[in-house]
Amino acid sequence: MTKKNIYVVGVFDLFHRGHLELLKKSKALGTHLIVALNGDDMTAQYKRKPFVSEEDRLAIIESLECVDQAFIINQFDNKDVLIEYDIDVVVHGDDWDVEGYMEQIRVDQEFLDKNKIELAFLPYTQGISTSELIKTIKNS
Repeated sequence: MTKKNIYVVGVFDLFHRGHLELLKKSKALGTHLIVALNGDDMTAQYKRKPFVSEEDRLAIIESLECVDQAFIINQFDNKDVLIEYDIDVVVHGDDWDVEGYMEQIRVDQEFLDKNKIELAFLPYTQGISTSELIKTIKNS
């Protein structure tokens, strides 16, 4: 089988079943799963400061059998990383729209086409999300 590099970028705070399902389904799309973990400061700029530190989140992601490589990223622009790791497919949950997600990782269709990179949006795992976990914890 020809090597096919799959790329997932995310926060993965309060790691849960939805995160696991996304990563397992992403790995099934190729041979090599590379995960970029949004750093604490970067995440605080667009979301909130993660509850779990970037080092601890990275240790969790690296421990997963389906993940071949993982690292912390502290920039929104993913173009250099996509080229460096020779990415074939960028995967995200379908809770984001295509244009919004491309803007988030600072790529456009021209860049993707030029570098023969596909975007794949996998179904969001219903019934579990970090936002719902936070709500449950706050209300308990």
